[in-house]
Amino acid sequence: MRWRHGLLLSVLILAGCHRPASPDTPSSVAAAPSGPPVKGDWVVQQISADPDSLNPVILTDSTAQVISSQVFDGLLNMNNYTLKLEPALAVSWEISPDQLTYTFHLRHGVTWQDGAPFTADDVKYTFDRILDPKVDDAPLRSYFTTLKSCDVIDPYTVRFVTTERYFKMLEEIGTQCLIVPKHLLEHASDFNNAPFNRAPVGTGPYKFVRWDTGSQIVLERNDHYWGTPTHYLNRIVYRIIQEPYVAAALLKKGEVDLMEAVQPLQWTRELEHSSAMNRLTRTVYDYPAYSFIGFNLRNPKFQDVRVRHAIDLLIPRDQILSQIYLNQYGKPTEGYDPPSSPNYNHDILITPYDPAQATALLKDAGWKLDPRDGLLHRGSETLSFTVLYPAGGGSGEKLLEIMQESLRQAGVELKLQRLEWVQLLSKLDDWDFEATLGGWALDIDGDPSQLWSSEQAKLKKSSNYIGYVNPEADKLIAAGRLEYDDAKRAAIYRQLQKIIHDDYPVCFLFNPRLISLRSNRFQNVSFFVPRPCFDVTTWWVPEKRQFYHQTRVKP
Repeated sequence: MRWRHGLLLSVLILAGCHRPASPDTPSSVAAAPSGPPVKGDWVVQQISADPDSLNPVILTDSTAQVISSQVFDGLLNMNNYTLKLEPALAVSWEISPDQLTYTFHLRHGVTWQDGAPFTADDVKYTFDRILDPKVDDAPLRSYFTTLKSCDVIDPYTVRFVTTERYFKMLEEIGTQCLIVPKHLLEHASDFNNAPFNRAPVGTGPYKFVRWDTGSQIVLERNDHYWGTPTHYLNRIVYRIIQEPYVAAALLKKGEVDLMEAVQPLQWTRELEHSSAMNRLTRTVYDYPAYSFIGFNLRNPKFQDVRVRHAIDLLIPRDQILSQIYLNQYGKPTEGYDPPSSPNYNHDILITPYDPAQATALLKDAGWKLDPRDGLLHRGSETLSFTVLYPAGGGSGEKLLEIMQESLRQAGVELKLQRLEWVQLLSKLDDWDFEATLGGWALDIDGDPSQLWSSEQAKLKKSSNYIGYVNPEADKLIAAGRLEYDDAKRAAIYRQLQKIIHDDYPVCFLFNPRLISLRSNRFQNVSFFVPRPCFDVTTWWVPEKRQFYHQTRVKP
């Protein structure tokens, strides 16, 4: 499957994006396995927070999508290595000459994990819910603003009709949303809060077992999966461990098998020279995402671009890279696309640390320093604001503390508020914040409308929760959706990045370069460019090295 463009990162991984050198460089070719693959064993992976939902129609964070992608399927898959679309629940498809109608022929013999047959009615039900304004899926619905209808032609044929050409429409219909079962959801009184959302039933390679809030989410292999039987592990266990140092301790003890994002200081201080490395493998790889400080642009104090620009100038990025990322695990960014993307505008320079220019901008905006408290004031107002950030957010808190000191020296009071992930999402959904430390996971060739369209700024629970509105940006977003020529579309998106950058709706921070540690008992491990950059369903463990057996209790 493909991964939704704008997905909030529940762990803020604030590191860089240059290609690592051997031996840590991820490869599209897995290391040679020791013998033929066998079934058995588990993988226990650390995640930092409970997901918001496991219903793929309404989920909004990247962890939720990773988990739900093991349980559900889409009409198509995107090959992780070729980036080409391939059959999944649909075996073939046709596109009309005017590129407004898409017909999919569905796979026969697929069953839901409760034994019910999968049919075209499930596809129509899923897309009807996507278009239903009562469903809390504004981020997903943003991809389907031109979708007119999804019609059942026969039990194994569906037809989508659109009102406007869109360069990604086949990909969006085929991979953007995973299909949910009509028979288990159609009678739910509230789709957004249905019990199904915490106990999903899909058609995918793994079945949901249980969700122990704050502790773990457990999946087990679906032995009746319709697809190629390459999923070998008996179980995938997602252990919810909020604090990175606790996760690292459990990794060293062997109670966690996979830690996707080890903080650089954790690596050098706790793990690099640990005896546990005798049974762990380290991989460093680029992850398509970015971190940022986002302003609530509905707040009067942030409606002056000079204030936003000044705050950006007060972020000591070099100090952050040196103290937190050791000058090798971080690279600043000035855009929402990965720097490797042709859409990224490399002519935009990284904002320098320039307190003098920031002070001049703030003075020009009417803010004056009061020597009695050392803060900037304008009339009765103090230039003070609170940044929300997620608990278990890795280096995020340290980054904000560095920012806090830098802004204080310039007379700006920065307050920090740490929230549990679900609480933070609720605040953002309701626009109940001044600023936030955030992160977005990206597609390789994404559509920026979800994050930056003015229409999305009108909708609560949308991805444009900062409230960014710019008619010129909207024109470029619309032009990009209509442009099928990759080079021309990239040129449009580079213009768009310049407009957004000059508006300073957010302070762009870093692209991540992840340090991942896993048990070396796993075979057939490979990494690829699209997120999540690896696929545990292809991993297996030789019988003699299997750790979790039927006689073992759960971790």
